[in-house]
Order: sequence, then structure tokens, then C-alpha cells
Amino acid sequence: MEFPLLDDQVLNLSEYLKRREKFSDSDLNIISSPYRISPLGAHVDHQGGPVLGMTINVGSFLAFISNNERKIRLYSTNYPGVVEFSLDNIKTPRRDDWGRYAMGAAKVIQEHYPIELGFTGVISGSLPASGLSSSASSALSYLRALSYLNNCYTSRDELVELDSKIENEYLRLQNGILDQSSIVYGKKNCMLYIDTLSKTVSQHPKPEESEKFKILILYTGLSRELTTSGFNTRVDACKKTAGILGLMGALKSPKLLSDIPLDLYLEQNKRLPAEFRPWAAHYFSEVARVEQGIKAWDNGNWNEFGNLMNESSKSTLQNYESESKHSKLLFELTSNFEGVYGAAINGGGYGGCVVAFVREDFTKLSAVEILANYTSKFPELCDEAKVFFAESDEGLRMV
Repeated sequence: MEFPLLDDQVLNLSEYLKRREKFSDSDLNIISSPYRISPLGAHVDHQGGPVLGMTINVGSFLAFISNNERKIRLYSTNYPGVVEFSLDNIKTPRRDDWGRYAMGAAKVIQEHYPIELGFTGVISGSLPASGLSSSASSALSYLRALSYLNNCYTSRDELVELDSKIENEYLRLQNGILDQSSIVYGKKNCMLYIDTLSKTVSQHPKPEESEKFKILILYTGLSRELTTSGFNTRVDACKKTAGILGLMGALKSPKLLSDIPLDLYLEQNKRLPAEFRPWAAHYFSEVARVEQGIKAWDNGNWNEFGNLMNESSKSTLQNYESESKHSKLLFELTSNFEGVYGAAINGGGYGGCVVAFVREDFTKLSAVEILANYTSKFPELCDEAKVFFAESDEGLRMV
């Protein structure tokens, strides 16, 4: 029900590495790279739409030491085996290779900085591949480690750009900058408003006088791999929709739905071919929800904010066509439960998690009841599906 404490995770990771490598405590470095939740802004960052993000007190931890060589040797507490490769010979990894983000990080950072030293380390993550940006979390920890050991100053903007290159160019995933921006700019008790066009991030502190709420994380028990889930296909469909609307409005080569003015969409949406209407409907309605949502957040209006979360998830299921029977059921059970302000599907609807904002008096028994109702429908996931309370936390950092 609660995620492990920071000090306990650091100690366990240090002891894990000491059982496999010899080093002094003074040589050990630890990076905390949290996961993010996104209550509003589902599936619009890759189209240039605004999104909301927040870092939480769970994520990836990387314990590492310099090995004084041009190689990386990596263990994982989540996956078997050892990943080892030379910085001079980075190959394209298999999709099932858990070390592919370390390889991608080493490849892209060397295109911008002189990297001479690698590291030996161990990576640990809670709820990997659960829809809370565990991939960006681990990749950013590798980038931060390499820049630290090689005395490279990488700004937050550069870290976002480098991680995007790992995802978009090295791993061929057409996602936006929601994950990286949230993790790099994360601030405790702040909601981030991320303008994915200008690539700017503004921090919105939780209003001091507002009612307290808790964050509930409900894991479906199904991990997801976006490069094989149909994610890229949906991105392409959104781009095609932008192209059709652009032709209707005599625009010059629009590439994304953010290139389409709202008034053009409102004028022409009924003329869109039926198969393209849901993509546009989701994008423009979700952008509006983000703008309404950040105002509700600033005003501490959790009922309105929660209603917008629910509407976002319904659009994700219906219009964005990423419906998973597991995500759908868990969302419905959660959003309709007493004491829940709202629930958002995180993970593209292909498994992953449901994130809920709940009243401060929401009990552990209530959380367990939701999970029990879910696993009664999917008993094969009893051991994998889980529920946790989470808290807002700081972003990427050395600890």
C-alpha cells in the first residue's frame, strides 16, 4: 500500500552492488529518477498539445561507480542477467533487451559531449513498464550518470532533448516530451504545465488553503511496450488527420494537429471522413481539458479537476481507440467509487495504471476493495495487480 522509503531503497541498492563489485562507499553515487503521473493531457504531447505532469515518490534508482573504462556494466533488481557493452560499439538492441535504454543513453550523449568514462552500476525500479514513464526515468538516470562522471554540464532542457532522441531516433517511438519534461522539472507539491510546442514548463504549486487529497496508483498487472502496442500507428493517424484538415483550410503542410487552428477544426470537423473524426475530437477536447484543468488546480477545485480527469479517460477509451478491457474496467471501478475525485488512465490504455485523486479520508480498505473488485473479473492477475498510495516528490536528482 505504501512505496518503500528513500533511505531504505538507497541502502538496499548499495548492498546489492557491494555483493557483486568491490568499491569504497566514497566512490558510490546514487541517482533518483522519479516516475510521473499525468492527470490531464493524454495522447496530445506528440501532436504539440499542452499536458499536465507531476513526479511522485516512486521511480528508478541508479547506484553506480566509475569503472575507469569506456564501457558500461549494468545489473538490474528487476531483470535477470548483466548488460555490458563498449561505448565504442553500441549495437541496436532487441526489443526485449532491458539494457536498451542504457545503450541509447550512451549513444546519444556521445553525439553531443566527449564521453571517456563509463560506469558499473545497478538499476532498480518500482512498477517497471506500468505506464508511469519508467523508460524515461531509467534513461534519464543513465544520461545523468554519464554526464556526472565526465564533468559535462547538461541543462534540464538538454536532458529532455537527449532523452527524446533516445525514444524517437534510437528506439523509434513517436512519443512527445511529457515524460522527460515531467521528470526533469518535477517539483514537490507542484503540477507542471508543459507547453510541448515551445518546450517550456511552468510550475503550479498546490494552493496552500486548498483541501488535502491523496494520490492513488492502481496497477492493472499488465506491463506495456509502446513500440509494439499500436502507439505509433495512432500517432500516424493523428498526423494524417492534421493533413486532411489542413487541405480543407488551404494550410501549407500541417504536420501535427497543433498546426490546425481551433476555428478551422470547428468549421470542418463534420466533413472529416468518419474514421478520422475521433482522433481530432480527442485532441481538441483534451487540449481544452488541460486549459480548464490547470485553472481548477490553481483554484484548488478538486471536484472540477477530477471530473476533467474522468472525461479525459473516457475520451482516451472512446475517441483515441486505445481501449483495453483491463484499463477500462479499472478506470470505471475507480472513478465511480465514493471518495474519488477523478481517475486517469496512464499507460496509453494498453495496460499500465490508473491514477486517481482521492479525498484525504480515503482509506486503505477502500483501495483494497477496488482492487478486489478488479481481480474478481481477472483472477489470473491477482498476484500482479497492485494498489498504492503515492505522494508528490522532487524530480531527477543525485541523492
